[in-house]
Order: sequence, then C-alpha cells, then structure tokens
Amino acid sequence: MSNEIIKLRDGRLHIFKQPGCQNYFYRFFDNGKYITRTAQTSNLSLAKSTAEKAYDSYRFNNLKPDGKFSRSWDDAEKGVLASLSLEEETRASRLKTYKIKLGVLRKFFGSMPLQQINKTKTIEEYVKWRRTEYRTHVHHEVVTNKTLRRDFDVLRAVLKYALREGWIEKLCQLPMLSVTPKAGGWFTLAEWKHLQKVAREWIERSPNDKERGLREYIYDYMMFLVHTGLRVDEAFHVHYRDISPDEKDPRFCYITVHGGKLAYTMKPTECIGLVGAVSAIERRKKANPEHKPNDLLFPYNPRVKLHELLVAAGLERDERGERRTAKNFRHTFIMLRLLQGVDVYKLAKNCRTSVSQIERHYGSYISARMSRDELTKFSTPPREKGTTR
Repeated sequence: MSNEIIKLRDGRLHIFKQPGCQNYFYRFFDNGKYITRTAQTSNLSLAKSTAEKAYDSYRFNNLKPDGKFSRSWDDAEKGVLASLSLEEETRASRLKTYKIKLGVLRKFFGSMPLQQINKTKTIEEYVKWRRTEYRTHVHHEVVTNKTLRRDFDVLRAVLKYALREGWIEKLCQLPMLSVTPKAGGWFTLAEWKHLQKVAREWIERSPNDKERGLREYIYDYMMFLVHTGLRVDEAFHVHYRDISPDEKDPRFCYITVHGGKLAYTMKPTECIGLVGAVSAIERRKKANPEHKPNDLLFPYNPRVKLHELLVAAGLERDERGERRTAKNFRHTFIMLRLLQGVDVYKLAKNCRTSVSQIERHYGSYISARMSRDELTKFSTPPREKGTTR
C-alpha cells in the first residue's frame, strides 16, 4: 500500500504514502515541477478530502485564462535573488537590503499568484496592511511614504523579472506616494567629539578580539563618512583602488566615487578625504593586510552595531526626536563645512549635489546664532560721544 498511487481529478492529483510514514501525501504538477504536501492524516478518506480542497483552491487562485497555472511569488523572488547573487562580491550591501525587504513583502504577497500581485488594487491593499497591521521594530510608530517607496523598488524588481520571463504581460501602475524632503539631522561638534570618545572607550571594553574587530570597523566607518561626506550607499562601493593620496599633502586623499543608487545619473567623480578619513583608511589596511585593489573598503553595512554605539553614547535621537543612522554622518560633514565658511558651490560639487539641495536640506539649521559673525560684520559701528551722523 505504501507504494500505491491513488489518482484523482482526471489523474492530475496524486495521493500516496512515503515508505516508513503513516500519513498520506498529495502532489500535482505545476510549471515543470511537482508541488508536494502532507495531508497530515493516515485516514484515506480525510486525505482525499484535504488533497481535493487544496488542489481546487490552488487551481482557482492560480489558473490563468489560457488554462495554465500562474507563477508564484517564490518563483520570481528566487529569480531576483539569483540575479543579484552574480554581483554579491561588489554589491553585498544591496543583496542584504533586498533580502530584508523581500522578507517583508513575502509576508503579504507570498501566497498570491503573480497575476493577482500585479494589480494596483492589490498593492494598495499592501500599503494599508503595511501601515496598520505590520510594522518592524524600526517603524513601531509610523511607516512613512519613504519606506513604502523602498518597498516598491524591490516589488518592482520582482515584477520586472516576471515580465522578462513572460509570466505577466505588463507592469501595473504602482500607487503614487509623495515624499516631502526634510532636513536631515546632524551631530553638533560637541556631540561628535562625545561620540568619538565613547566609541574609543567602547572599543577598549571589547570582551574578545572578534568583538573588538567589529567595533573598530564601526569606528573607522563613521570616521570615514564624517570626513568625506559620502552617502552611505556610495561608501559601500569604494574599493582600495579608488583611493589616491594628495601629492602635496599626504594628510588628505582623493576618492573616486562611482557607485551608489545615483550612479546611473552621474559620471564617476572625485571627492576629498580629510585627515580623519585618511587615518580610517590606514587602519582598515592594517586590519586587512592581504587586501587587494578590487576589495571593498567597507564590505558590509554595520547598521545594528552602529545603533548599539549611538545608544551607548545617548545620541540615538537628534534634537527633533528623529532616529539617527549612518546618513547623519554625511549631514554632519556638510554642516560642519558650512559653519566653517566653506563656499557652498564648492561644497556641493564635492558632495555630488546642488547648491539648491544644500539650501533646502541644511539651510534650516543655520540659525541666527550660528551665523552671528557673518550677519554682524557689516553692522554700523557705535557712534562716539560728541559726534554727529
């Protein structure tokens, strides 16, 4: 009896037992492979009923008008991850981000066929679910449009893969989500000095060599960002070969920036690395003495350990109550240069942005107190006694 196969639904549904197993299994053929599940019972009548319900439900939800089964979310997700894995050595951070986002998307779309996912109404239902029912530990208060748009980036990649494979005929229209730009938080000079002090003490308290290495990586990572002004995703695309010393002053260096999410909009450019960045680079070289020119300076995103450091320093929130991340280091670089009187045009060019962007995002932080010297240098001097205007 264990080797006997019982066929139902015109032979398309099979019920059988595995050797050494009491419960029945059922299977049916779909898109070049068998889908096999346990009926979770040793009773044949119950097993037939369970298998028929499962089979009919699958056909009803996954059958396309041409009579063929629709591909599933799993099929497209595996294809996207396989494509990204080809670039794992050079884009490890992107692959990790996609895996995180796919894990969230799978909770909602995982049981749906691609034909159903590729509908604007379905995606609108996802937006509602994401905002009201499912939130990560990071978004325990509110899920912003910015976060949802990042979800859409990964969802669009899944649907585009399905389109290339011919599993869907066209992409649906994704809901429009507006994002209002706002000034990013930054570390004041006093906060930045405090963070460095806490970080050094944090490193000294490391319980073992492995943990010490991780904490030193965090320290070098934040020093590099604060002294270059690179975007986070740009920093993860910097190879050792992209760094060259300043011929006139070895305390500085130049970094060729050719990666990141904005790489498709601009050509490779150079930015300057200040003293802190050069020191961080040298420490990374010592920590990896066998590094090659094609190796990444920072091969992975240490977001969890960085948050641990910020909490230890009491700096996990800025003055507006916003959660601080590695992005705040770029804001710090720009703000400290502005307060030191660096020309805005030159600063914008170095940071691969525009003067208007700097004014829009960082101008709100330049208070009258910060600009006192500049605002008062042309004021009328006090009039001496006995003189007239």
